[in-house]
Amino acid sequence: MNLMKKIVATLVLVASVAVIPLPAMAATSNGARGARVVRLALSYLGRPYVFGATGPRAFDCSGFTRYVMARAVSIRLPRTAASQSRVGRRISRATLQQGDLVFFQNTYKPGVSHVGIALGNGRMVHAWTKGGVRINRFSEHYFVAKYHSSRTMLR
Repeated sequence: MNLMKKIVATLVLVASVAVIPLPAMAATSNGARGARVVRLALSYLGRPYVFGATGPRAFDCSGFTRYVMARAVSIRLPRTAASQSRVGRRISRATLQQGDLVFFQNTYKPGVSHVGIALGNGRMVHAWTKGGVRINRFSEHYFVAKYHSSRTMLR
């Protein structure tokens, strides 16, 4: 009888867990698509920055994000950082996941003028006038001061 109660209790527990919805975070994770974006973006580290370049030999910031997103996950982005900042879904900086886009303003002209790809752990990969495709931290003073917004194309 004691064994039967344990079996029934186990079955009830398993059945109740099966109907509990997954947390929202699991449904909104960039998962494998975000990992593909990051993997491809990192493969271009060190490529030179050339204003107006769209890759793969050289990039400017929005040419880089456009090229990577198209090849990694078949998402076509507009050409400029300002245009890219108006597509996808706006998210908070606190919810950034790998593969999300991060926008900066007033870098070389007024308004949104720079974009990078979030790597996780407070870092991004981007095509920058100083060093080409490189990794920087969001916490660097320059990027904190110039931060505009974050957007996801992946969830």
